[in-house]
Amino acid sequence: MNILIAGATGLIGQRLLPVLLDQGHHITVLTRNKTKAGSHLELENHNIVITDYKSGWNSNIDVVINLAGSPVTRSWTRKQRARIVNSRLLSTDYIYIRCLQNKIKPKLWLTISATGYYHDDKGRVLDESSVCVDGGFLFRTCEKIEKNSQKVANIVERHCILRIGLVMDKKHGFLSKLLPLYRKHLGGRIGNGRQYLPWIHISDVIGAIDFIIRNQGCRGIYNLSAPEPCRQKDFSKVLSKALGKANPLVIPKFAVRLFLRQQSELLLNNQNVIPARLLEAGYVFRYPHLDQAISDLVSAGDPESQL
Repeated sequence: MNILIAGATGLIGQRLLPVLLDQGHHITVLTRNKTKAGSHLELENHNIVITDYKSGWNSNIDVVINLAGSPVTRSWTRKQRARIVNSRLLSTDYIYIRCLQNKIKPKLWLTISATGYYHDDKGRVLDESSVCVDGGFLFRTCEKIEKNSQKVANIVERHCILRIGLVMDKKHGFLSKLLPLYRKHLGGRIGNGRQYLPWIHISDVIGAIDFIIRNQGCRGIYNLSAPEPCRQKDFSKVLSKALGKANPLVIPKFAVRLFLRQQSELLLNNQNVIPARLLEAGYVFRYPHLDQAISDLVSAGDPESQL
């Protein structure tokens, strides 16, 4: 198949590309900077073409995977909040208009949203059918992304919205930012630690995307998060044990809010999210358990854990 990927230089894109190329797909990478993208991806394959928003593309596209978006991990200044929202909306608009202009009708369009859509202080179980009220900037951003993407339904056979949880990878993403702190005994419980974290191993993100591409019956919203969400305090214990490092700190919620302001949502929102529709579709998680996932990524025997 011919697959268009926007935002391929990010964590998910860099891991997804080799898998799709190994399967024999033809990949068009849409990026803002072709030179930078080429150096990041480090791929030499005749089945991959890198283009930018100015040049675009004219070939037929079977699958659109829109991973584009400014990182939510950067400080949420007013300008950065605008970038986070606009980068995701404008990339969808550009690809959609380009498809209309060239009469391209993809078979599948994958819109990337996030489990930041969900929030419930009581910790109730949240699946794709859950109705959530305004939970802050993350909710409003996800809502805008998902509403804006609905227009693609008139040109595609299948449209899937993927609400992705906190992606765990050793070198990038959520876990990679915690490792230096936990290795220096600077991790621990945040508040009472009872808030749920909707984590997922990077291998299951890639596996789930591949599964959805392959399965013609997959349509609509899917939560990409592990089937066993954990409380923050339990996550801290499992990570500390894997590293062989004690992390007894207790960080008050008010301190997190004072230091991170709006961005504190990333650490304090209570998201007991389960991937109900993905499990119903038949996807089998490679890392359904937290201790299993963390053990795969870090261990006490890791030379870096001795720092």
